[in-house]
This record gives sequence, structure tokens and C-alpha cells, in this order.
Amino acid sequence: MRLVAVSATLPNIADIASFLDAHEAYCFDSSYRPVKLTTHVVGLGYCGKNQFLFDKGLNRHVPDLIKRFSRGRPTIIFCHTKKQTETVAAELAISIGFGGNDPVLANMAQQSSVPSLQNCLRKGIAFHHAGLESENRQLVEQYFTKGLIKCLCATSTLAMGVNLPAHLVIIKGTSVWRGAGQGYQELDSGTLLQMMGRAGRPGLDDSGTAVIMTDSNSKLRYEQLSHGLNVVESMLPDALTETLNTEISQKVITNTKEAINWLKGTFFFVRVRKNAKYYRLHWKKDDDIESYLMERCLNSLRDLHESNIIDLDDQGNCVQPRKASHVMSRHIVPFDGMKAIVALPHDSGPREILQTLSNMAGIHFPVRRSEKVSTYENVLFFSHKIYNRNT
Repeated sequence: MRLVAVSATLPNIADIASFLDAHEAYCFDSSYRPVKLTTHVVGLGYCGKNQFLFDKGLNRHVPDLIKRFSRGRPTIIFCHTKKQTETVAAELAISIGFGGNDPVLANMAQQSSVPSLQNCLRKGIAFHHAGLESENRQLVEQYFTKGLIKCLCATSTLAMGVNLPAHLVIIKGTSVWRGAGQGYQELDSGTLLQMMGRAGRPGLDDSGTAVIMTDSNSKLRYEQLSHGLNVVESMLPDALTETLNTEISQKVITNTKEAINWLKGTFFFVRVRKNAKYYRLHWKKDDDIESYLMERCLNSLRDLHESNIIDLDDQGNCVQPRKASHVMSRHIVPFDGMKAIVALPHDSGPREILQTLSNMAGIHFPVRRSEKVSTYENVLFFSHKIYNRNT
């Protein structure tokens, strides 16, 4: 491998170069952007204690921002939930619909199987999210690229996986609901810049505009954030046990010495020497850091061994995966979850198995309404299968 291209949302490129043993690293800042990007951060009052109502109230400001900044060119509005994309699109179809009785748009709308999307398409407006069937998503992407859809409401996944640039990008709100356990959280800088980067179409525009809608208290923070990124740190410490198990399962690591040498080749090792305080370390000598890494490695290996996931001899000269190690690696099972599964008695019935699975935090995901019936049927099927096998 001779060249590695890294996203501009990762600012500490020198650390990546060190991690990959590269001799040179080149950084191309925004001055190299083919289309100049102008960013506006708009503070729209104070959200108080009810973030939901504040986010809902942002909808009424969207039409004015489109008229002010779009110059009649294509616009993408990034919303943070699938429901929001549909709601905002429906409101825009009423307030600033572009189509009138255009027969071209009417024909385009007939190609969709979703009534709410049809109503929006007739006005030159659409929404795009993972809940749409692939045929409808492709229809929206196709006609937005052709310019028939003037305004597209989408979730942030559009910024990551689909190349649909627009002249204007509006980010509706900077707080995202992450579930009952986490509540509302601020947008991270990488996601924000990915969405902003959709503004400006090379070959079609000489400039692009990004508008960030937020509350007045957060305006200054996002003005600063839109012009630069925080240094990216390693996430390995939070998943060290799982990652070590994967390397053991693949026979990359066969003893403790190899485990420590493997850890020294990670991005985490590069960053911990530069920013030890971030990882709650208060020493700077390399010997101290190596002692810390050795301790972390040995603790993770002992945890895996005591949970009967791997075999580890007393001297650490031999590390061998067990069947549970391969299962944990192949299916990306968190350590605590795999530990609970291994601890199940061999004669466990459906009730004990389902209780164990229900207590695993890593598999608590909301089920879509359309998936509830099939999920329930699958649970019954496997429960009966396990019961019949045990009896």
C-alpha cells in the first residue's frame, strides 16, 4: 500500500501517519475546496428544559432560511429522525411548494408507492431515510440529481453514504435524541462537517452555503466548531477486551508478549504518549506507559480466561481461543454478554436464556413497527426449538 487517503474530518493526520509508519503526511485544508463554502450559525432562542418542543419549533424557520440562502437552487435539510424528515417535507410542500400542477412532477410522484412521499414530490419536495424502501430512496436520489426535486429532507446517514450535493445545506438542530438511557446529546464535530460538506456542487456552483440552526446559548460553540475540529482520540480502551479476543481468535496473538507488542502498534499507543491526561494517566515516561499497557493487557486476558472464553497458562506463554472466543469474535458479542452466555447452565430452558439475553445492554434496540410481528414470530420459533431440543 503506497497511498492512504484520510477524511478531512480527522484533523490529527500526523498521528495517523505515525500509526501507519508513513514517512510523509499531507493536509489539504478548506482552501483546496473546489467550491467555496460559507457557513452561517443561526441562534433561534432558548430551548429551556424541553428540547423536543424547541426542535419542533425550528420547523417554522426553515422556509425563511431556504428563501434567504438557496438562490433558487437545490437544498438539503438534515433532520435527526425519520419522522422529522417527513414532517418538515410535508410542511414545506404546503408553505413553499415548487411544483404547482407540473405534469413532470405529477408523473414522478406516481412512481412512488408511499402516499406521503407522493404528495411531497408533486411539489418538488421529498424526504429520504432508512425507513423507505430502496426503490423509493433510489427514486428520490435520481430526481434530486436531475434537479426536479428542489428541496430534500434527509437524515444524517445521507451525508455519509450517498453523494448528493446541493447548493444549500440546512442542519435543523444540533441536539440528537439517543434513547432513554442517554437522552439528548450534541452533534459531534465529524458528523456536523460531513453534513456541511454536502453544500456546493463542483461544476454547477461557484459557492455553497451551510446553515446550522441551534439555540442561542450554543451559537458561539458551533461557530467555532464549524471552522475546525477537535483532535481525534482512540476508542480502543473502551473495547480492549473484545478487540484482544478477536486477535486471539484469529491466532494473531498466541502469548502475552505478542499481545503487548500488538497494543504498541495501535493508534491508541500513538495517542497515549501524546495526550496521557485524556486517558487518565498522569505520567509521561515511556517506561511508565509501557507498564500501564502491560497491566491493561494482562487484566483483559485474565478476564477472558476466568470467563472460560480463552485458555491462558500461568506464565502467559500460551494463549489459546476456546469455542466461546470464536463465537464472541464472529458475532461481535460484548464481553459482559459473552460472559453471561458462557455462565448459563447446560440445561437452561427458554426462560433462562431469554432472561439472560434481555439483561444484555448491547442488544437493546427499538423495533420498527413493521418488524414487530416478524420479531415476535422469530422469538416463538427459537423458543420452541430450544425447548424441543432440551426435552
